[in-house]
Amino acid sequence: ILDVKGRIVGVLVGHPNDPLWHLVINDASEVMASVQELGLQQDAFTENHLSHRRGDFLALPVGASFGGGQSVPGNLVHSKEQRRLIQRLLDCHSIRRICGFQSSAFAAFAPKLYRYYANTLGKLFGKHQGLVHNFSNSIFPAASFNCGPVTVSLDHTDYGNLSHGLCALTALGSYDFTKGGHIAFLNFKLVVQFPPGLTALIPSGCVAHGNTPIQDGETRLSITQYAAGGLFRWVAYGFKSAKSIMKTKAGKKEKEKIDMEDGVRWTQGLDMFSKVDELQSDLLETFGHSID
Repeated sequence: ILDVKGRIVGVLVGHPNDPLWHLVINDASEVMASVQELGLQQDAFTENHLSHRRGDFLALPVGASFGGGQSVPGNLVHSKEQRRLIQRLLDCHSIRRICGFQSSAFAAFAPKLYRYYANTLGKLFGKHQGLVHNFSNSIFPAASFNCGPVTVSLDHTDYGNLSHGLCALTALGSYDFTKGGHIAFLNFKLVVQFPPGLTALIPSGCVAHGNTPIQDGETRLSITQYAAGGLFRWVAYGFKSAKSIMKTKAGKKEKEKIDMEDGVRWTQGLDMFSKVDELQSDLLETFGHSID
């Protein structure tokens, strides 16, 4: 998906060149469904897990984040029962493969943005040793396991995510993708089919998006990975919150310098998206090799 200047602002990635990929998707779907079923039996989930602004489906977020009243970045907090269930997801080899593929796709289609994530998050995790990576094969600091059984997102914008970042999304489950489960990009006025097993990269922090309904009796799940914008601001402000840095006159000046004038940082963010005719050179500069 290109903007008017040829920048890659979204990607319908597809899936790895693996004839057995459907088995990976099926296994991940079964593990996610079992976690949903077991958690309901144990009464492990809160109402906020089951019904939220994105829709009425089980959503289990996990990873490092910053916002919502936190004074410092930290790992998302769960009850003991929830943590045990989430650990089943994190330990699943198929889910790990999916999340690794999402991260690799991000690097392949947005190398400059990937480098920004790697540099900033490297500093963050180096400074705060207590932060935990969900997966060693993924650049993303957080994930959401949307266990359904009918994961159909209402139109929304993930305003807590990095505004010029990309979110990785993989669909799972069993549904007729020609009749439902499409991804709708409202700002782009674009609706596309999205079969189970496929991955997309979307600018979820600035573009409203959602899904079309699926048919009765069908199931749809998804795995998303993302990064909270607050993590990047924390590092930019010298490992301080905006509230903390604003307490002194010198801090206010420093924040103004970092924030820059209206539109400048947004322009810098847009420049991190590769243009389609410059992608190979960006890959070469970032990683030392291009991709066929």
